[in-house]
Amino acid sequence: MPFTGDAALYQIIGADWKHDLGLDSIELMGLAAEVNSLFNLFAVNEPPYLLSSAKVDDWVEMVLKTRQRADEILCFNTSGTSGQTKVIRHTMAHLQREIAFLKTLFQEATCIIPYVPGYSIYGFLLTVGLPKLLQAPLCYPSQVDWTRLPANALIVATPFNWQLLINSLPDMAVQVLGVSAAAPLYSDLYRSINSKGIKLTELYGATETSGVAYRNHWDDSFQFFPYWALATDGEIRDMETDRVFKLMDDIRIDDQGHFTITGRKDKQVKIAGRLVNLDQVALSIKKLANVQECHISAKATGNDLMIQVSLTLFEDGEHQRTDVKKQIRQMLPAHERPRDIYFD
Repeated sequence: MPFTGDAALYQIIGADWKHDLGLDSIELMGLAAEVNSLFNLFAVNEPPYLLSSAKVDDWVEMVLKTRQRADEILCFNTSGTSGQTKVIRHTMAHLQREIAFLKTLFQEATCIIPYVPGYSIYGFLLTVGLPKLLQAPLCYPSQVDWTRLPANALIVATPFNWQLLINSLPDMAVQVLGVSAAAPLYSDLYRSINSKGIKLTELYGATETSGVAYRNHWDDSFQFFPYWALATDGEIRDMETDRVFKLMDDIRIDDQGHFTITGRKDKQVKIAGRLVNLDQVALSIKKLANVQECHISAKATGNDLMIQVSLTLFEDGEHQRTDVKKQIRQMLPAHERPRDIYFD
């Protein structure tokens, strides 16, 4: 079920996956596979067979009983924006360590307002684990009176959610906390969020590592969580386990424990939630018969990125330019299409 921010959808008693929630047999099998993976149900002998029932309450009971037998691992899917999705296993000790640190960052939070699903690692840490540790209630967006936001409510969102949210918020001062992760947060959007009275923290990490660093201002460097450190160029080390992970981004070390992100190692940028390899886009455009040269770049507008290209044609004229633009639109998927096309 996609996350909608509506509490009513998650508080149904006695519901049936098929008759009440409309899942067909194929969708139910897919959901069972996701639940098996997330809760690591096959880690026990004689794991539960979820498809033996279509009742939501039966599934919950089977999951709870299994987790009483084995609760050391949770599994999360990577986003798949950089290729095939992967299942990442995290020990509960690893997750609880981070939740304990997040508590120090957001100890003032009086309630949690989630804009992300709890089955993602970001959502689990901030909207499942943190509320329990803080003993702070979870308030779904559908339950919130935005004209009377509780002081120090913590809004958990992604840059995409934040852009929509600040466009929708009434023009008034609020005194709440915010956290953003899952994609880069550009300075213009960071400023806009702060201008609404929202004290924002940006987290940096990945599904493979969970969170590794944070910052509290758009001009700040990222600061490593206390148990992470730079290992070698482009790698970080978990100081408690000695595990080493490669970073997807190039970073500049500013001082001990602080760094600035300078770009992705694979030269990819995120457009409309999808990673785009600019070199591959340029290569595709250069294959067009009338394109002699193609120079490509990505420009930030607010928190969005747009692709720009500058083209030199073998045969140049109004008709040829129109034809090349049409070919590019037909050839490239929406997230790879240049928004601006210039001709030399």
